Amino acid sequence: MNVRTGAKKICLRYHVSHTMSRTVSVRLSDETLREINRLASRLKTDRSEALRRFIERGLREARIDDALDELREGTISIGRAAEMAGVTIYEMLDLARERGIPSGYGPDDLERDLRAYGLGARSD
Repeated sequence: MNVRTGAKKICLRYHVSHTMSRTVSVRLSDETLREINRLASRLKTDRSEALRRFIERGLREARIDDALDELREGTISIGRAAEMAGVTIYEMLDLARERGIPSGYGPDDLERDLRAYGLGARSD
């Protein structure tokens, strides 16, 4: 325990390509550690697994936020934003709409894409 801050030092393991894991140390307050332990217990898992899950969830959200920021700035397309965030283009369109970010993907783009997949409107 760090006497000055009251934070405990714990070790984390995370998977890289499901073949390697590395140990990472991080300082957490007693309150944070208690909450992690409480949630790990509710998840019926150990603290390390719970932390991996929390980190993965946080990284997913961070990737989405980063992609949406770049989309807002106009530096990437909706397709690239979806790719960066690890979600489908439809999920990214929903996320952009929910946050009021213009996607640059309009009805003309949808019609073009539907035609490209042989699903466009038919005039019989």
